[in-house]
Amino acid sequence: MKKFLILAFIVLSNSAIGQISNINMNGAPARLTPYTGIEGSPYLFEDWSRANIGLTNAGLKENVAYKFNIYDNELEVINEAGNTIYLTKDFVEYVELERPSIILANAQQQGLLPRLLFKKGFDSVKGIEANDLVNVIAEGNKYTLIRKFYADLVTPPKNSYAPTAGRMFVFEETYYLIDRNDKVSSVKSKTNIILKALNPEDQEMAKQIIKDRKLDLGREDHLVIFFTDLNKG
Repeated sequence: MKKFLILAFIVLSNSAIGQISNINMNGAPARLTPYTGIEGSPYLFEDWSRANIGLTNAGLKENVAYKFNIYDNELEVINEAGNTIYLTKDFVEYVELERPSIILANAQQQGLLPRLLFKKGFDSVKGIEANDLVNVIAEGNKYTLIRKFYADLVTPPKNSYAPTAGRMFVFEETYYLIDRNDKVSSVKSKTNIILKALNPEDQEMAKQIIKDRKLDLGREDHLVIFFTDLNKG
């Protein structure tokens, strides 16, 4: 009888935790979006993938199915109840998005990171809102490098091959370098451009790191190595 009571308590406790998790993983039901007839995609990755999500009100949620709508900067997830919701970003501390394996397998670009870290709180950068999720490539006491993904909805000029001018999503990304004095520079992931954006007193060390490590700052993995070493110096 005692064993039965303990087992019943465990089952009820797990059920209660599941219900709490469903409540704490707050969000609005995913709505049907008027993207039909629009060329391209509003999503960072078209396929569903997995994410680890750190929530201030519910701790760490691992292996959550997600799609990231970069046009609306909304994270679509499937919660514990099996419902697709737009995650309420007020409670999001960070998100670690897994790149779909097919993208890594077919990538022509070298050095793609298998996981991308996203955070909020970069509204000191023009064009970024306080609740916008941006990709944090490096973060340290000297330099922080972030990347903002965009899917702009544009209407191309009408041409002779189309009876009407259709609309399409155009994918863009912008890198921002933030130094210890909160100075923000828009940069590209190119070695010479990033070197020029650094403070003069850090440039010699930066050149030495690139030389010693044989780095190409056009690669995501090399950017992580570079800024990790630079922030240590």
